[in-house]
Amino acid sequence: MTRGQRVGAWLLLVAAVALTIQGQRYFFFRPDYLWDGLVLHAVAAACFLGAWRLVWPAPERPARRLRCRALPAWLARWPIPAALLAVGAFLALTASLLARDRALEQPSGDAALLWALGTSAAALAALWPAGRPSIRTWPAKLRQVEQATWLEVGAVAGLTVLALLLRTAGLEQVPFTVGGDEAWHGLLARQVLSGQLRNPFAVGYMSMPTLFYWPVSWSLWLAGNDVAALRLPAAVAGTITVPVLYLFARGLWGRRVAMLAAAFLATYDYHVHYSRLGANNIWDALFVLLALWALDRGLAAAVEPRSEGREPWRSFVAAGLIMGLGVYFYTGARLLPVLTLAYAGYVWLRQRGRVEGLGLHLALLALALFIAAAPMLAFAQAHPDQWNARINQVGILQSGWLAREVELTGKGVPQLLAEQFLRSAGAFHVFPDRTVWYGADRPLLSLTAGALAVLGMAWAAAHWRQRGNFLLLIWFWAVIVTGGMLTESPPSSQRLVIASPAVAILVALGLERAVHLAWRLLELPRVWEKAALVLLVLALGAANVRYYFVELSPQHRYGGENGETATMMGRYLDDKEPGTTAYLFGAPRLYWSFGTMPFLAPGVIGHDVVESLKAPPTLDPGARAVFLFLPERAGELHLVQQALPGGRVLEFHDPAGNLRFVVYEPRE
Repeated sequence: MTRGQRVGAWLLLVAAVALTIQGQRYFFFRPDYLWDGLVLHAVAAACFLGAWRLVWPAPERPARRLRCRALPAWLARWPIPAALLAVGAFLALTASLLARDRALEQPSGDAALLWALGTSAAALAALWPAGRPSIRTWPAKLRQVEQATWLEVGAVAGLTVLALLLRTAGLEQVPFTVGGDEAWHGLLARQVLSGQLRNPFAVGYMSMPTLFYWPVSWSLWLAGNDVAALRLPAAVAGTITVPVLYLFARGLWGRRVAMLAAAFLATYDYHVHYSRLGANNIWDALFVLLALWALDRGLAAAVEPRSEGREPWRSFVAAGLIMGLGVYFYTGARLLPVLTLAYAGYVWLRQRGRVEGLGLHLALLALALFIAAAPMLAFAQAHPDQWNARINQVGILQSGWLAREVELTGKGVPQLLAEQFLRSAGAFHVFPDRTVWYGADRPLLSLTAGALAVLGMAWAAAHWRQRGNFLLLIWFWAVIVTGGMLTESPPSSQRLVIASPAVAILVALGLERAVHLAWRLLELPRVWEKAALVLLVLALGAANVRYYFVELSPQHRYGGENGETATMMGRYLDDKEPGTTAYLFGAPRLYWSFGTMPFLAPGVIGHDVVESLKAPPTLDPGARAVFLFLPERAGELHLVQQALPGGRVLEFHDPAGNLRFVVYEPRE
């Protein structure tokens, strides 16, 4: 027995004892949670048997039967990663049991620490070295890197810097409006800083997981308690997506398509916009790329392990961890397990079952996913209505929209579903966004980029048997169906962000294939082909940047009229002394709870004046106060002036000259 096997056996044994004791405690003291005790015992039994097998390995069998016993062989070869995964599962399960019934304001540091340790243990298992790494060999390996590779690294780094600049420049002013959802994310992040929000394993505003507010709170603490800091985490996530897209696409379609896709995504106005919002939508695009990249590397290594020179299980564990972390952000990440099973199943069928240890690898992926997502999954089990609240609101089946539309329109279900599908499928080519989340006056792709995406879709569909094209197709169309067709008011841009990297690949495929075909037909030197690709992708990028920053952003479409008005009010109030009371005459259209005003002016105390004034109100002349009136309630201004005469009236107009609100400042 090797030293590694001995250490692994000890860790498994300790985990088994701790788990079985905890299971017995549930049987004795918490009989209402019988199934939890059974799960603990089942995991304890698995750990115990694993430790036993490490100490007394099974007799060697013929190689042809070893594949049927992949788990014992894997445990014997990787005892320490196996033990780390077992420890991670135990810690994650304990964290989930501790946190699932806690309220938002209840301290959850113990559960968070156990979860972080468990997730770290699983990550360490994936990174555990096969041998002793030697730092001394690095200089020699770096000297062996070809010049073309260094140029490639430099190009990707340059695109990443460009992406960062486009996502952070003027972050506080573009977009001008601070949307209500953005503001509430910022307010909840401030509650994390103040200690009011303590449970990262629950759901809060709009049924969004609360863990998202921790990185936002760190940004507010480090970068300043303002709009730019609120939006900075999304900008970073959007920037990181660009090099990850390159790495993902490079392995499936080659360097050229990967570079074109990364260049397009770096400048893609739709992706840039959501990278500049203090919301969690953009994180889905990053998580789906990371997870699918890891999954594809694992499948490729499992199909041809010798040529790949990698251990497939590491990539599967990484994919599971990424998928589990995605659960804590936007709802679209729940699509990842479906994509995983579909893609793995396709590769298995294409290889006629010759995928070494696929069952074991998928089991490890599921285990890693459980470790990372356990506290959130436990909350979902205990509070299914809260966990699915947003889906129940916008899903056409869950909300009853489909049944109502049948009664109202007289159309059949197939016709309504077909209309929903067409509107969703046309989001990038035909129909503009129907929400104020983006509000562009054109589809989510420009005319030229849309045409190239159609060519890329045609190419991928014609070559769907290639695993990369199959993955691209199911990724795009799964989002169209789940995020568009099966939800109300398609196309709604905020639900399709997860498809933006796939769209970038489609555009790159269409561009590369079209230029390559023209080059072959014209029989020009290859340098002309490369020059055409560079010029065309630069033209696409410049058009995207110009559209977003020059044409769209000055129109203040994002957030709608109420969002723009609330932002103007919040920035006006931010200049007032702390402790000032703001009376908002905005009902029934705009309320203080909209979120934007309290976020932008945290020192101001807001009150809604819901009922229309019929007489001068009774007010304290010595109190610091301002009165804000929407135009439709400006008729009540004279009553406030009678109560506090001698003040100053200010009018605020938008760039188009429209009156947005009126302010009355009493005399001090």
